Amino acid sequence: MFQFQLPDIGEGVVEAEVIAWHVAEGDDVSLDQVLVELMTDKANVEIPSPAAGRVVKLCFREGDIVPVGAVMIEIDDGVEAGADVVAAPERREEPQPAEASPPPPSPPAEGGGPGSTQPPAQPERPTSSQRATRGRSADGVRAVPAVRSLAERLGVDLAAVTGTGPGGRIMRRDVESAAAAPRAAVAPRPPAKATSTPPAESPAQGSSRGAPRSSPENDAADWTRLPLRGVRRAIARHMSEARKRAAHFTYVEELDVTELMQRRARFAPELSPLAFLARATLRVLPAYPRLNASIDDERGEIILKERVHLGIAVAAEEGLVVPVISNAALLDTRSLAAQIDELATRAREGKLVPAQLRGGTFTISSLGKLGGIVSTPIVNHPEVAILGVNAVRSLPRYKDEVLTPREVMNLSVSVDHRIADGQDAALFVRDLARILEAADFPDVFASGDGQEG
Repeated sequence: MFQFQLPDIGEGVVEAEVIAWHVAEGDDVSLDQVLVELMTDKANVEIPSPAAGRVVKLCFREGDIVPVGAVMIEIDDGVEAGADVVAAPERREEPQPAEASPPPPSPPAEGGGPGSTQPPAQPERPTSSQRATRGRSADGVRAVPAVRSLAERLGVDLAAVTGTGPGGRIMRRDVESAAAAPRAAVAPRPPAKATSTPPAESPAQGSSRGAPRSSPENDAADWTRLPLRGVRRAIARHMSEARKRAAHFTYVEELDVTELMQRRARFAPELSPLAFLARATLRVLPAYPRLNASIDDERGEIILKERVHLGIAVAAEEGLVVPVISNAALLDTRSLAAQIDELATRAREGKLVPAQLRGGTFTISSLGKLGGIVSTPIVNHPEVAILGVNAVRSLPRYKDEVLTPREVMNLSVSVDHRIADGQDAALFVRDLARILEAADFPDVFASGDGQEG
């Protein structure tokens, strides 16, 4: 009898949320078959079985929080000796997040080919492991149990939801979008809800134009409560901690990036403006070591970092994540752009592994075309500085004493004022502006590249 403990996933993770069991009590499991999908503060991971046998007990339900070291599942391996407590086998590779790897292989009997030695009854009864992996059930809806549970809590009819996951699988985001959509997409509420709202005003009642239609207590019938868990909970905790610890100061400067945008459109349209901003940042940072640093509050020390491990904030399904490009200063602009695109794609698909989320020394936060006029990003503690990238807009500006349309953007840099001063922030942005406004990227633009018009 194996009592399988939640292993130490690493990266300071002390607990994880059960997203979906891929097995049920009574199922037969094979060695390294995926048992469960977990969500940690860092990423989603799948946990494989350390032994073959029959599942005797699932010790936690979907949605439960499991501390590292707690027994998650009991597996009868047929050994009659005393029960052992077994943690995950030692693995050097990083655990793969959910959706990054294909479903666990089906038992050989699933093939049904000639010469199979498996009993003929096996294909007639797929295990719940296979059903959970495929995300199917008798109703034909492709959704894992955790998503079904969420839909039930929110009153969403899964049959009316279009899945955006692989093979049309319904994801959490799909259920949450359906719950927030007009009521036609949501299953009807109990009739009692209708009695909580007063009837429409009659002409005789129309004199009280500003009167509320219902009390705050009655409004509670329309509220939706979502658990603050996983990545969202980690963001809440981390941002609160960062805001409390760092003495935030934000400096904003306007840049005229007309020449850069024109050269990019002519010679390198495949590169995003963020790639140029990142490359310029990596060129400027060595001159400002206090911005590529961290603070050890317990020891009262400032730690200056020789290398730059660049974090790129990405809006993913579960919330904001910051994948890290290690030794980013060694990359040219095109290589940097490729790294940014790859990490952003993996983040949005939930395929980042913990190794891609650690060790950042400086962060860039950009909302692309939604970047707004000015942002005041929160420093990614224990880092000391973060660069906020705002939208590029065509605005009237004077150029050589002539009012003309120019491509203009604002850069916002927030710093921990305990470590860096306003002058550090201002000079840093000034040097960034010199590179960006002059389109000074010799690895992309040849020195003879001129401007049209």
